[in-house]
Amino acid sequence: MARPARRIDISEDADALLRELETSPSTHPKVRLRASILRLHRQGWSIPQLSAHFGRNHQAIHHDFTRFEERGIPGLADECPPGQPSKVTPEMEQFLHEKLREQRFWNAPLLCEGLAQQFGVVIRPRALANHLQRLGYSWKRARYSPAQTLDPELVAPHQASLETLKRGHWTAS
Repeated sequence: MARPARRIDISEDADALLRELETSPSTHPKVRLRASILRLHRQGWSIPQLSAHFGRNHQAIHHDFTRFEERGIPGLADECPPGQPSKVTPEMEQFLHEKLREQRFWNAPLLCEGLAQQFGVVIRPRALANHLQRLGYSWKRARYSPAQTLDPELVAPHQASLETLKRGHWTAS
């Protein structure tokens, strides 16, 4: 005996949202595909017809329907893949924010050392740099600059030597 055809109910409001997702260029292509599948299913297309039209197997279409039934429109997007949880806790993030507000040069290895001393956690500099980027910080190349403005009385006796050095001629005197 054949399995009965699966039908899901999609409301007018959900169809309008699916239409927006389907036509929006900023929507992820997989979400647009799933929105198209659901809209055509609402118009009466069967799973074998959808499978043939989109070149997907029946189980993938069933999976899309199940995700839509369970979670609605948000279920169309892929979830983040599981991975190792972040070692950086909210307390550590607060510590990082405080350190980065200081008038001092901080880089990822120095911040890793600070976290190791304060919290006893070993984090690689690249992982910390990625985490800080997710927090909205950007890294720029450091450059040397005087911490304070130079005293003109100290600079004056050496001004001639500085001008000579700027031109690329150096003589020991």
